[in-house]
Amino acid sequence: MPDFPKPEALLRMLSTQGMKDAEVYFTGARTLSIEYAGNTYKTKEFSEDAGYGVRIIKNNRVGFSHTNIPGNFQKAAKTADRLSKISPKTKFSFDSQPKKYPKLKGCETKIAGLPTEIAFTAVEEILEAIKKRAEPTRVSVSISEGMESIANTEGLSVESECTVVSIYAEAKKGKGMGYSLYSSRFLPKSFRKFGEEAGKIAVTMVDSKPIPSQKLTVKFSPHMLSSLISFLMFNFDGDNKRRGITRLKKGQKKFNSSFTLTSDPLTDADSSCIFDGEGAPSTPLPLVEKGVVCNFLYDKYTAALEGVNEGGSCQRTDYASTPSPGITNLVIAPGKFSGKEKKYLEVISFHGLHTADPVSGDFGVNVDIAVLHENGKRTAVSDILLTGNIFNLFNSIKHFGNVQHVDGNMVSPEVWFSDVQIIGK
Repeated sequence: MPDFPKPEALLRMLSTQGMKDAEVYFTGARTLSIEYAGNTYKTKEFSEDAGYGVRIIKNNRVGFSHTNIPGNFQKAAKTADRLSKISPKTKFSFDSQPKKYPKLKGCETKIAGLPTEIAFTAVEEILEAIKKRAEPTRVSVSISEGMESIANTEGLSVESECTVVSIYAEAKKGKGMGYSLYSSRFLPKSFRKFGEEAGKIAVTMVDSKPIPSQKLTVKFSPHMLSSLISFLMFNFDGDNKRRGITRLKKGQKKFNSSFTLTSDPLTDADSSCIFDGEGAPSTPLPLVEKGVVCNFLYDKYTAALEGVNEGGSCQRTDYASTPSPGITNLVIAPGKFSGKEKKYLEVISFHGLHTADPVSGDFGVNVDIAVLHENGKRTAVSDILLTGNIFNLFNSIKHFGNVQHVDGNMVSPEVWFSDVQIIGK
């Protein structure tokens, strides 16, 4: 981003104006998006966004502001300075430069400069694959490249670059619907497989049937399992713990004894990073070990408000977002199960989790794509309501598969849950 000065240069300007404790955070991203729907290309657009977030500490109080106009940075800094006067007093301070940062795989060099030919090739190959089985309803592809950097008056200075590839393919066959998703820092080996998957699911769901209400063993697709884990993460947020709105306590045996969950920004998945949103070197953080809650996610400021010595899990969506606790990659440890369940429901897609209550953990979702497996026979089913409690669900795990798979920021084996309530017809 050539028109945006480095954070270090802006810090020097602030120091001359009496702002001795300051932090400047920068993000910049460029994205190409292409969408096909209704038998035609709907959109092809480039977007770009960049800006600064600035924090000022004065009299043990912290103020934050942001701007996407370099010429307005000084105004944003003064706003942060004023806002610090009405924030609570804490012992929060900026970190100094660490001895070293970890190393990760680099960026996807093939999408440098956002070449349109790659995005269009991806869409065309996905469409071709869908048409062999079904009718394409929507295909979207986006490729992005971005930069993140942070510097503070304690001498910390670090930056990194990233790339993101996102794909969504949707197909229909009669009344059957199917979809496929992909999100990664790197291009996939094949684009066609997403069209093949979407088309295959659509064909499977053509003759979907209702099933009666009952309790079943359930296995969720990787994307749906990721959604459930994200819902659970509300209770591992350090700020929610500070405010007393999580049901979890450190050392509490809350989950299945075989369940181990780690927040790991260094594992090879979608949200890998070498530093967190405050510049702290990335490091794995165990959240659950053998069913026992062992840690919560904290950024340094939230930890200072609570009066605990924690940190390292700060996340920012972009320059305009205030630093807060957040997740990176989530890793579920594999188990030993390599066999086949005689009867279980494979839930491929559900919706409605956003209406659930994260505090109590109670949820109900509408399952629109699912397959009932029974003694080797597969029956497509839909129009099911699945209800339960997220804590009970992860305490009723029946099997962990012995092979891990990557889906976005989730690294997990297949997981089977026992006695899940299904409300059918």
